[in-house]
Amino acid sequence: MQISQPLTIDEIPEDEQEALLTKVAREIVRRRLTVPAILFLETCKPLNFIGSQMLIAFNPFVTSIFNTAEYQKFALIIEKDANVELLTQLIEKLDAEEKE
Repeated sequence: MQISQPLTIDEIPEDEQEALLTKVAREIVRRRLTVPAILFLETCKPLNFIGSQMLIAFNPFVTSIFNTAEYQKFALIIEKDANVELLTQLIEKLDAEEKE
């Protein structure tokens, strides 16, 4: 059975978007990549749409590493400026909690 992939961000529920961003933020903090990730996100914020399209283009190469459905959803979610900002905030929050 083939699971259909979302074609637009509107097809991904808000709570699922936030859960996926939180998952990515946790992995970044767990790997101690907080500073490079925030620097990268802030630097590339004006180009997030182009970056998200590149993520979709690389999909065939990362399917052996990542869950395809989550990867495609993340690529769509990161198109929105607000979600890039939310990801940055989640990384900062989780990093601060880890340091406590």
